[in-house]
Amino acid sequence: MKKTVLISTVIALTVSFASFSQNKATIPTDFSKGNIITNDNESFDGYIKELFKTQGNIQFINNEGVKKTFTADALQSFTTNNTVYITYLSDFYKTIVTGDKGNLFQKVTDNNGKLITVGTESVVASTTDGKIGDYYFQLKKDGDLILVTKKNFETVFSENLSTNNSVLSAIKSKQLNYSQITETVEKLNNSSN
Repeated sequence: MKKTVLISTVIALTVSFASFSQNKATIPTDFSKGNIITNDNESFDGYIKELFKTQGNIQFINNEGVKKTFTADALQSFTTNNTVYITYLSDFYKTIVTGDKGNLFQKVTDNNGKLITVGTESVVASTTDGKIGDYYFQLKKDGDLILVTKKNFETVFSENLSTNNSVLSAIKSKQLNYSQITETVEKLNNSSN
């Protein structure tokens, strides 16, 4: 009797392991574990493949194995490989720095002028100025993204940081410049004024 129970247990565990391995094998290797948040504020765990350069969107496989493509217009954000991406005006942006006073993002898609589907309607996307790789500063959590270039670095921060004298002073005295944009936003968030 004990042998029968032991054999049954071993068979059940083997079948369960084989089933788990089979489900894991259905996820393509170019997908990474992640999470999406839709515009309806629904959160879903699954697997994500970034198609930024080729299609300007992402593919998502939920935990049941169903694959779906998402444009930036269908999501608020997604997270994969410990990186958060937000959406803004039909494009995806990689989160570089977040904080109470300012956020910094980097554009990873350029869907400007592309025909995209929003719900059941096809529209021509109109996105931010700038190109893939450009940085965008956001003064308040839900504020507009402002393109920051080497040329307008001092102007953008001067116009938007009127209450933060220590960071402004460092920018105006050239102690902080465009090549230190990440450090600039970090200092802004860590400053007391």
